[in-house]
Amino acid sequence: MLLPYWCACFAVGIAFAAAASFGAVTCAAAVAVGLSLAAVLGWRRAERIGVGAMLFAAGVLGAYRAAPSADAAPGVNFRGRVDDNQPAQLEGVVAHGPETAAHGTRLVVAIDRVDGQAGSGTLWLSVLAGWPDFGPGERVRFSSRLRAARGLRNPGLADPAVAFRAAGIDALAGVSAAGDITRVGGAPASGPRRWAFRARRAMRAAIEAEVSGEAAAFLRTAVLGERRGVSDEVEAHFRAAGATHVLSVSGLHLAAVAGLFFLCVRALAARVPRLALWIDPRAVAAAVALPALAFFTLLTGEAVATERSALMLAVGMVAFIVGRSPSGPAAVAAAALVLLASSPLLLFDVSLQLSFASVVGMVMLARTLGPRGRPARVWARVGFWLWRFGAATLSATAATAPLVAHHFGEIAPASPLGNLALVPLVEMVVVPCGLFGAAMGAFLPWLGHWPLQMAALATRAALAVAAVFGGHAPVWVCRMPNPFETLALSAGLLLGAGAVVPAARAQRWRLAAALVLLAAALTSLVAREVARRRDPNLRVTFLDVGQGDAAVVEAPGGRTLVIDGGGAYDGSFDPGQRVVEPFLRRRGVTTIDLMALSHPHPDHLGGLQWLAQRFAVRALWTSGDDGKNPAYARLLATAKAHGTPTDPPTTTTFGPLCVEPLGPWLGDRIAAPPGMSVNDASLVLRLSFAGRALLFPGDLEADGEGELVGRATVGQTVHADVLKVPHHGSRTSSSDELLDAVAPSLAVASLGWQNRFRFPSPEVVGRYADRHVRWLRTDLAGAVTVTIDPTGAISVRCERGCP
Repeated sequence: MLLPYWCACFAVGIAFAAAASFGAVTCAAAVAVGLSLAAVLGWRRAERIGVGAMLFAAGVLGAYRAAPSADAAPGVNFRGRVDDNQPAQLEGVVAHGPETAAHGTRLVVAIDRVDGQAGSGTLWLSVLAGWPDFGPGERVRFSSRLRAARGLRNPGLADPAVAFRAAGIDALAGVSAAGDITRVGGAPASGPRRWAFRARRAMRAAIEAEVSGEAAAFLRTAVLGERRGVSDEVEAHFRAAGATHVLSVSGLHLAAVAGLFFLCVRALAARVPRLALWIDPRAVAAAVALPALAFFTLLTGEAVATERSALMLAVGMVAFIVGRSPSGPAAVAAAALVLLASSPLLLFDVSLQLSFASVVGMVMLARTLGPRGRPARVWARVGFWLWRFGAATLSATAATAPLVAHHFGEIAPASPLGNLALVPLVEMVVVPCGLFGAAMGAFLPWLGHWPLQMAALATRAALAVAAVFGGHAPVWVCRMPNPFETLALSAGLLLGAGAVVPAARAQRWRLAAALVLLAAALTSLVAREVARRRDPNLRVTFLDVGQGDAAVVEAPGGRTLVIDGGGAYDGSFDPGQRVVEPFLRRRGVTTIDLMALSHPHPDHLGGLQWLAQRFAVRALWTSGDDGKNPAYARLLATAKAHGTPTDPPTTTTFGPLCVEPLGPWLGDRIAAPPGMSVNDASLVLRLSFAGRALLFPGDLEADGEGELVGRATVGQTVHADVLKVPHHGSRTSSSDELLDAVAPSLAVASLGWQNRFRFPSPEVVGRYADRHVRWLRTDLAGAVTVTIDPTGAISVRCERGCP
């Protein structure tokens, strides 16, 4: 069967094109490589032509769909309001939503009016508070700033703009609350999406009328795909059990529902007299199940994993209708080709990768690991199906564990056991009973009462089981493997698991290949760690965290320092979780030798709380000023709970790197003087290495800068080659006095793109220009990495290119 191979070639072609910015040369190279491999493998001419066509088509489609969206792009007209600091009056039609985002919810809106005039484009509208209960086809109006769909750029991390382009998003917008969105005009036109939305609204009301608390939130998530109200604690419990996929309408939910529906309809069709003489009851069940399958996909929000499962099941149903036996590999390949042809950049979607990896693992190994034949006795059948389910769980775990480590930097070793305990309960009781009860309750509440109560009882049992795993099962944090290591680990684990079965000689090559692949991956991991620890250079990365500060210092010998963690004033974004930790995991860092907080404003403190929980931190430095921010007390409490010392800062060396605190001073120790503003009481650090120095002044303003420079009278040195621009370049900072004393050759400003403060101030930029100081800013250049070698030579690298 060639379809799976062609699908693999299609995916490889997209990956090749992406690796070289979708250039024609790379597409041609991918075709040449594919044809060469096909020839080496001895494939026939027609097969080789198919491989080449798939690779070429993937490159062309990838090039076409990957072009960055812009305000001036064809079909997009926001009338020049993208990245304008003034809000625009926007009007359009809801295309998709609401759906739960990392913080709050979001709608996909097709805009057709901008400031009262005709416009066009599709945007993600983020809603921080409340539930925006607007369905597809409804016309809405709101006021918001329009932002380019560009995302943050940091070393080793995925470009968020790829996800925006994959989803067809041209711009971003946001409102504070659902009440800021106004419904406009009359009722929208009917259609399948609109019917599904109305059904979801009625079923949600039925669930909320019968169930409350965490059980209601879980039911809404598992049955309707509305992942809201599920606490961070519950998510942590399911993560420890390796079963976070049950917290959303995954492909497994759809498969369970479709399987039960298919079996029920087939049983009914088989009981119709003489029908089996004319048509296979399975074909009847498949024909009835297909529209139900499509409607359930619309009902639950059309997530990628659900669409994948729906396409696979549809292929199987069509096979029954035309009288053919369904094929697992063909179904997987067909679903992948349809999804990737519609949006090639979905190849880089995490949920799609995990979804397909789990299915591929089960297709390849579940039957191999499970028992042969089908026993006749009832209890033997129960054991048979339990064994088969365990084999499927082990197969999916082996296939997805490297991907989870690659994307999230963690491994849940108890996931096979957790899935055995939770998946049958959720898929066979919670979802069917919840779906049936919500559907019945939407018409007559008394009809849905008992099914929903049964679903609620099973939900509470699932929550209790997950809590046991959360309290006792470990979650191992690890270095994130690179793409080669991830592919080698996945293939090695799958082949190794398949070779466990005592079959004949055919399994020997699998075991040998598995050992080679695993050895190659482990060798690469070890080599990268050795190289990191033996690196003689000092590397300082000013991370792109939006409007905030976060820098990672990698000293010779593998020592790591984190200075500030970024953050958002409205809590809508946690850079510690989304940027700083992934960057550290990609670098192989598991221990932070020093974590320093310049001052307790949210744009510096926000991300450190997450890091303090996820890493072993050997020391925490602060100025001692709480800034009347409750998050500061929580950070100290977390440090105390993890045994992290919080002694006052003092000059410390990490091999050849010297870290010297320069202020604020209260007597002879570092502490915030009474009456000093939070910004001016920032902890100032000077790092010296190989005759060079870097200065981190936090958010000092004029008074604090004067205090810092004045310490020269007592022998304190403030000169530095690299200066982190104070207070993001505000007009009250970077005084002439400071710049003359520091005399930097390079200045790095940490800024958010088109930030609401309008930093940096033009007059501040002018002061640096007057002194011929090289000026870099993270909003334009992305993350800035400064490397100093043992000879003192300085090199600079920017993720978006250094101007």
